[in-house]
Amino acid sequence: MIRRPLTEITLKLDDLQEYESFRRDQANNSSIASEMQEDTPKPLGGCTKTTEEIHNRIGYAPKKKPSGPITI
Repeated sequence: MIRRPLTEITLKLDDLQEYESFRRDQANNSSIASEMQEDTPKPLGGCTKTTEEIHNRIGYAPKKKPSGPITI
């Protein structure tokens, strides 16, 4: 592995102000979104994903076991 010198990161006042304005915008957007979501009914039980949907999402394909009797 190649060793390299440490990189110095400096925080500028402009960066801090930009970050604070971004945080304020995100807070405003989330409050607007939560107000809009209050009008829509929420499903009971939270997230209802089936096992098959989860397996498809993560790419899991279980191998089916033979259902007949085992012969040796």
